[in-house]
Amino acid sequence: MAVHDAVEKSREKAAAKAAAYVNHKPRTRQQVIQYLERNGFGSDAVEAAVEELTKYHYIDDFNFSVLYFQYGFDKGRGIGRIKRELLEKGVAADVIECAYEELDEIPDQEEMAMAIGTSVVSGIDSDALSYEEKRKLQAKIGRRLASRGFSSDIAYRVVKRLF
Repeated sequence: MAVHDAVEKSREKAAAKAAAYVNHKPRTRQQVIQYLERNGFGSDAVEAAVEELTKYHYIDDFNFSVLYFQYGFDKGRGIGRIKRELLEKGVAADVIECAYEELDEIPDQEEMAMAIGTSVVSGIDSDALSYEEKRKLQAKIGRRLASRGFSSDIAYRVVKRLF
């Protein structure tokens, strides 16, 4: 009886700790699991807490992904980077794809990339640059766009439009 009470108390503590964690900001299922494990909860308590929070929709990887896409687009990130970050946060690839397909509005990736590329070259007279300097500037734009998660195809088209 005492063991059962201790297990139940551990589950309740894990659920309360997890609820406080997701109350701060939305989290993925994997993030909550890792958080509880770091805080010393056993696998039974972790699983029970995660199931309870999932049941009440406090943890919902699909909705998290939709919100994260919107957040990423607002920050000027490309689809590739957003998807990679979601994978790193423990969201399953199929959930990410479903969330992407459910988005109401997907910004034009090339126009977003063009705005970033334009900001890199603003104030620079590209006609006055030597061939080598132009190549370095093009490479800089390509790296910036790649780090933001834009495909190499989009980066190439943006560089071509700018020069």
